[in-house]
Amino acid sequence: MNKTEDNLNNKVDGDFISEEKSQSIFGTNMARASVVQSLFESEISKDYKAENINNLHFYQKLNKSKQKIANTILKYALENKKEIDSSIKKHTSDNNIDRIPKTDLSILRMAVSEINCDIDTPVGVIVNESVTLADIFGSDTSKNFINGVLNSMVR
Repeated sequence: MNKTEDNLNNKVDGDFISEEKSQSIFGTNMARASVVQSLFESEISKDYKAENINNLHFYQKLNKSKQKIANTILKYALENKKEIDSSIKKHTSDNNIDRIPKTDLSILRMAVSEINCDIDTPVGVIVNESVTLADIFGSDTSKNFINGVLNSMVR
């Protein structure tokens, strides 16, 4: 990642996420936030390398065990992107995945990946934490959209 991209990440972290909201991100949810941030950045830059997560603010704040969780989720998401997107399409009213905001899509990809990889987290926790991230990172409608799609998927 070059300096311009890093400055953009710092600007996004500082300008678009309020200090109050970012304080609610800690522990495993910070690992999830780093995955969402990496997936979003990959989608924008079209650079789908798992090691890009290493430069992200949230990731650098994690302890080694949480970094391992983040890496596991991210690796699964990148390796299974087509299957994940196909699954997401089945549970949305619009079959065109390009119409889903990239932030929401990144959160959905992270959640589906965590549900499907070998991390021992209850599905309900993953859904709730994804909705929390949607409230922090997404638009006013993101948390309802994420909640609806994920609940449809896990039923």
